[in-house]
Amino acid sequence: MLTLVSFNIESASAAEAEDYEEGVTNLNNTPENSAVVGSRLLKPEIGWKRYDDSHSSIQYIGSGWSLSTSSTYYNGSRHASSSAKKDDIIQFVFSGTKVRIISNYYSGYSKDIRILIDDNEESFSLVGSTSGPIFVYEKTGLSEGMHHVEIKKNAKGSWQNDLYLDAIDVDGFLINPNEESISLDKNNIELFEGNTEKLTATVTPNSANVIWTSSDESIATVDQNGNVIAIKEGVITVTAKIENTNLSADCVVTVKKQGSTELESITMDKASLELLEGSQDKLTATVTPDTVKVIWSSSDESIATVDQNGNVTAIREGTTIITATIENTDISATSTVIVKKPISESSSAILSITLVNGITKEYDVTNAVLNNYLNWFDSAQGTSTFKFSKTISPYKKVTEYVVHDKIASFEVREY
Repeated sequence: MLTLVSFNIESASAAEAEDYEEGVTNLNNTPENSAVVGSRLLKPEIGWKRYDDSHSSIQYIGSGWSLSTSSTYYNGSRHASSSAKKDDIIQFVFSGTKVRIISNYYSGYSKDIRILIDDNEESFSLVGSTSGPIFVYEKTGLSEGMHHVEIKKNAKGSWQNDLYLDAIDVDGFLINPNEESISLDKNNIELFEGNTEKLTATVTPNSANVIWTSSDESIATVDQNGNVIAIKEGVITVTAKIENTNLSADCVVTVKKQGSTELESITMDKASLELLEGSQDKLTATVTPDTVKVIWSSSDESIATVDQNGNVTAIREGTTIITATIENTDISATSTVIVKKPISESSSAILSITLVNGITKEYDVTNAVLNNYLNWFDSAQGTSTFKFSKTISPYKKVTEYVVHDKIASFEVREY
């Protein structure tokens, strides 16, 4: 029997089971989300829900997919795409405003992964030296509602498998595309008396008929195409409902009198930002009133770019100014972005390995040794061993062997 449920939020779907893990702490126990792309993120942060790679709403298209298991993966498994199969695709649909991809880094993985969100294309890399689960990509600032995501390789890696998915973090829910669902592109809007704005409903299947209603037509009306007309001052709720079901999505509409204005202002959450070439971070602009549109720009896009959600991508070494401006005004805020070169291949790192008996071993290794270890760890199993050489004193060196199935976890700290 199919059970239909309805939510008084921006989206709803038929039968959403709680087969996810909800974040209860932030990385390093900070008060706000502190993970950035490249962080080893074993659990979702506060405000995020994590879905395992084996969730039924995630589709793996192509013949190169396989499922591998290890205690170091989230929930013990992850999906891998063969480097011989460039056309393998991951597809999923979620409701919410932000998404994170959890995977793994290695020097032989693909350095150019395409991610398509609602026909907007970006890319990310899986080349690195940190063991998973790794937070490898983030998109925030999406409109409230359903979003269609597709992930595919633009370039093949040198390792036998070059694209991995360990988990997906979202602030809403994963949606099964075969079930009925509905979402709105906005969950609240503000209008002046006499003004009009359009709401767009996204439904699955897309042949479903949507019925639009207003909770008080003396304040604002809505036609069957989602066009909202503000009549008089007040607050109402516009509801979009799939015909002959209990599935609906709501938008709160606030109508203000003509001529009521607020003093416009804008501030930035960070006055300066340091990034390594190829890395990303997000700037957040706070505006008054919160309905104004912000335009983002970079003074030198050859050094760092910024998208219209404030996501900054470092390109090459140098300094640039990121500016957020209230549209059609001279009111702006800035942040100085300093881009530095990444640590060279010959630099060193501390490899900290925790064994299943609770003992932690630490090794000061070059990146060459680290890459050899990561290569071994990804392909070995059982009682396979990896050799480390340690200098105890100027006159004494020892050799230690680590057994693969005795490793509980490990982390890399570069310096």
